[in-house]
Amino acid sequence: MMNKRKDFLFKLVLTALFSALAFALTFVAVPLPTGAKVHLGNFVCVLAGLLLGPIVGGVSGSLGMGLNDIAGGYGWDTIVRTFIVKFILGFSVGLLFKLLIKRDKATKITLYSLTGVFFLSFLATLFLFIFGNPYYDKNGNLVYTSKGFEISLFGNEKILELSVLVPIFLGIFFLILSLVLVFTFLIKKKNKDRERVYIAISTVTAISVIINTLGEFFLRWLLKGIAVSSSEIALLDSISKIPSNIITGVATILFVSIIYLPLYLALYHAGFDKYIIHADAQVEENKELEIKEA
Repeated sequence: MMNKRKDFLFKLVLTALFSALAFALTFVAVPLPTGAKVHLGNFVCVLAGLLLGPIVGGVSGSLGMGLNDIAGGYGWDTIVRTFIVKFILGFSVGLLFKLLIKRDKATKITLYSLTGVFFLSFLATLFLFIFGNPYYDKNGNLVYTSKGFEISLFGNEKILELSVLVPIFLGIFFLILSLVLVFTFLIKKKNKDRERVYIAISTVTAISVIINTLGEFFLRWLLKGIAVSSSEIALLDSISKIPSNIITGVATILFVSIIYLPLYLALYHAGFDKYIIHADAQVEENKELEIKEA
């Protein structure tokens, strides 16, 4: 009984810690012209899911970033959307990582497929950038460094700058591809388990970009449509926020690939090994030996 209570308190402490980190790092943000922002809150949410599993990941992201929206004075539609999407994000990351870490072949196929999808998206965006119309600012002045395209839905028009979209897809492609190449061809020779871990991390974080982008898009469309009583305006607003979601995803992939392993080892050696997802087979074997010896 005491052990269960102790385990519950430890999980509660870890959840509170990652919630506080998500709350704080969401303030570390870069605003975009579309009104959205690129922040590090998703990084904490994904990291919590990878390290501590779906429940802690979902609750940490939902509470941390949801409370950040409340503190920032955002509308009820934004707050509700954040609580829902970030819980789904953290939960799905933790669940997928548990599944994929033990399925090496399936994980590689998934990662390579996602890389191909992102690369095709980059090519399509590059094509639009090359053959798109010249972009003019609000004052009618030609912006030589940008091209854009006009989305017209239900009589409402929105201009998107392709100079913003191209680096997004290019960055995603090279980040994912570089992770695959580095950890497949360099680390493979030294540590087979580490290669497997990083391929799984790259796959899950790439999927998390898609989950977050789709979740933000559809819930923003639904909830903002209710808030402003216009699904057309909400749809256009949702489309204009897609770049910020993807850029945030790129930052998440980058920071997770750097921070995950050191933090994983720190938690393990600090005595939190029973609360984290064991990605390293050698660590799992050592744990089983310790249990048998005890």
